[in-house]
Amino acid sequence: MKTVAFNAGDIIIAEGDQGSTAFLIVRGQVEVVVGDGSREKAVGTLDAGEVFGEMSLIDPGPRSATVRAVTDTECVATTYEEFIGSIQSDPERAILFMKTLVRRLRDMNERIASMDPEKRGLRGMFRDWQKSFQPRDDEELPPIYWTMMW
Repeated sequence: MKTVAFNAGDIIIAEGDQGSTAFLIVRGQVEVVVGDGSREKAVGTLDAGEVFGEMSLIDPGPRSATVRAVTDTECVATTYEEFIGSIQSDPERAILFMKTLVRRLRDMNERIASMDPEKRGLRGMFRDWQKSFQPRDDEELPPIYWTMMW
């Protein structure tokens, strides 16, 4: 683990970039945004003691959001490899990251459950459309049909 510093306005992680590092904020504040350009939407701010990028400690891959320093910010960066090692050597720190991940999953589940089903957006409409093309039990469709569906 290493300490890293960011100036206000710096992008710390960018949505879509590959990631294998999580950050614990020691000092400062960051803003979490999704989308880009005119479609950019702020989804929250995080302060000292909070964690971001934690999904990459469980499953390294594309970042789900952009995180930008609002103020001068100092973080402790933890890589996937360090996290896996810390599960045995420093389980309390590993548990902190896991608790953050679980808390955010619970928050997301609550948001989804409270959504108005009439406002589920394009993805929901597409899923309904796909279901409408499911074959009946006695109907067999050629493999190319399923390729076109995806």
